[in-house]
Amino acid sequence: MRFLTLLAKPFANAWQLLAVLSVPAVLLGAFGLNQLGLLTPDVAIPAEIAKFLCEFLFLGILLSLLQLVGLKNKWLTGILCFIYYLTMTADLVLLWYFKERFGAKYLDTLEGGDYNFLTDWRVISYLVLLAVFSFTSVRLFLRESPRKTAFYRLLVCSTATALLYAFNPLWLLPSPADFYSVYMMPPSVVYTTRAVFASQPTARLIENITPDIQNTAKNYNVFSAKQTPVGKNYMRVILIASESLSNKYLHHFNMNIPPQASAPLDKLYENNPSVSLKHVTLSTLYGLSVIFTSHPYVRLAYENQYPFSMVKELKKNGFHTAFLRGADETYMDENILFKQAGFDEVIGATYFEKRADYKDYIDWWGLLDRKLFDYALEYLRIHKNEPTFITVLTVDTHVPLGRLDYLGEKYQEIDDTFYNTSTMPRAFARFGQDVQRFLNGLTRQGLLDDDTLILIMPDHPSYSNTPTNSLFKPYQPEFDNLPFIIVTKDKITAPVAQSELLSQLDIAPTILDLLNMDIPRGMFGHSIFDTHARRTIFDIKEDYAVITTAFDKKVVPLNSKRPQDKELLKLMTTFVQK
Repeated sequence: MRFLTLLAKPFANAWQLLAVLSVPAVLLGAFGLNQLGLLTPDVAIPAEIAKFLCEFLFLGILLSLLQLVGLKNKWLTGILCFIYYLTMTADLVLLWYFKERFGAKYLDTLEGGDYNFLTDWRVISYLVLLAVFSFTSVRLFLRESPRKTAFYRLLVCSTATALLYAFNPLWLLPSPADFYSVYMMPPSVVYTTRAVFASQPTARLIENITPDIQNTAKNYNVFSAKQTPVGKNYMRVILIASESLSNKYLHHFNMNIPPQASAPLDKLYENNPSVSLKHVTLSTLYGLSVIFTSHPYVRLAYENQYPFSMVKELKKNGFHTAFLRGADETYMDENILFKQAGFDEVIGATYFEKRADYKDYIDWWGLLDRKLFDYALEYLRIHKNEPTFITVLTVDTHVPLGRLDYLGEKYQEIDDTFYNTSTMPRAFARFGQDVQRFLNGLTRQGLLDDDTLILIMPDHPSYSNTPTNSLFKPYQPEFDNLPFIIVTKDKITAPVAQSELLSQLDIAPTILDLLNMDIPRGMFGHSIFDTHARRTIFDIKEDYAVITTAFDKKVVPLNSKRPQDKELLKLMTTFVQK
């Protein structure tokens, strides 16, 4: 009892403040567990207790350090609290939109974004509430402590934190609840800092499959994509990558979407070869890189100038390759990276700003989708007599609400709830109309002939439902899948695979299969026309990977020391270049 009294003594003037300031982190933890599908009593109760203890102790360390350096000003302390909660807000936003925490890779995306949403009254209200909470908590509960007490508290909190880290009881939970609970436990600032400075795996660039990964590759049926009889020699290949398109925006999958809202896309999905794909990425650069390479470790792919890609294969076979986008092509150096992936040209907003016929249609994230499709038609006309591959990346359906101003362009309006104002469902309804208009333009200009192959897909899914949550209830896991549609003048009649493990990894092998081209050995996926292929989904997050087969699901930390995990990590970091 005396020992407990001694431990509690340095908290006499601090426990109330630390307890109150820990509440937002506990709420964030619950939200994160919900996003990860683990908000059940058997997991949430121990996880939230551990989260509270971790946050309480970490804030105790920070408070002790502030008092040791002599900080007494409550206003300054309140400002520091507010900044601390902004890091937690970043965590919240990423969990909300992407079901991932705020990590190092997302720091790169901050530059060049559109931050007009900060003037929205809801965002301002949230920030005001955050500031009021920070300053009120400090004003009511901050008490001065002698430096000796602050030092003792620092010692106790640091020791307790080390013990909690070394003997974390959450690891006793069943898999994968053990990993995800521990994953949500560290304070936001600690998680992000650790992610920035964490050592990262390196790529293994090899010419042939080596004996040390042969068995692992065979177990997961990787590096084994096959051609099927579906292929032919198309002259014109058009890949339409819709920003953030998910199944939940199509009436075909979600009966809450009005039929007329998604009619153009539904008709294409239902009348052509099409499948529903699992995603393995949650941002544009990563999504497109997986589409081009069929390799799940995107960072290692682009850091090594894309050791292989389907774009390079097309270029090798005589295709002129171009990447057309509405946004600024220099964003995240994508103008450089996509040329390394095999594109001859990367054309985006900085080009369209110099064109009198396009510059007035640039607003928000970039060029209006409708005008981007118009330019795609122009580009295809110019290159009509040579094998051409273009990727068209749209922007009007960017989160959080889609394009706000369509710059005078007219669309068929949808007379239904949520479609008379800026929302993602309205943006996708208009995207569908733009796609149909583009296909009609191809037909009129003789560009949709027997030599034309069109592929429609998203770059990645969108979890952003605000303010249209009611459209996606009851939630179904398939809502987050990605529609993949293949359009030709004469419909392809070959059957497609019905596997639930079809994923973005299968796009590149499918395109090469359709073009009757060799599929690089290093690709992880399989053609969707290979109906017998055994598939594995490799979803690599910021600091862990989820590997899903028909029999089980594994969560593997990227710094794991377990022998079985090391074999998988070796497989995922391997790039077979022949």
